[in-house]
Formats: sequence, C-alpha cells, structure tokens
Amino acid sequence: MTDKSTSLGALLAKWRKAAGLSQANMADALETQQATISKLESGAYKLSVAQLISFLSACGLTVSDVAGEIDAATRAEDRPLWERIDE
Repeated sequence: MTDKSTSLGALLAKWRKAAGLSQANMADALETQQATISKLESGAYKLSVAQLISFLSACGLTVSDVAGEIDAATRAEDRPLWERIDE
C-alpha cells in the first residue's frame, strides 16, 4: 500500500504548490476543471504520461527534474510496478 506522502498524487500537489499554483490556476493552465486537478492529486483519476508532462510543464519542471522523486515513490510500493499497472 502506498504511503500518502509518497503517492504520485501527493507529489503532484507538492510540485504544484512549490510552483505557487492553486488547483484553479493549474486547471486553467491545463484547460480542465479544478475538480479534475483535485482528483488527480487524490489518486481518484489516473494520470497519463502526456498529462504528467503538461502538469510538470505548468510547474516549470521536466520529467528529468522529478525522476528521482517518482522513482522513490515507486520503490515505496510493496508490489512491483508491473503488478500494479491496472490498479
């Protein structure tokens, strides 16, 4: 089970806040609704690679900038990624 502080949603919220963006600001940047951002950050919605790249871009980040954090969050899982891919 994922620790809430290491989930991808928690990382999204961390990166958004570090960029000084509210959920509403992020929604505007991604041309979506604030509720969608909330659901991405809570883990209720799955994030595509394209959405991740857009989210990071809005925060002024790249995948390379956050690869270590994503790797650490992935390692925090108690099952390998390939067993969780359809969750």
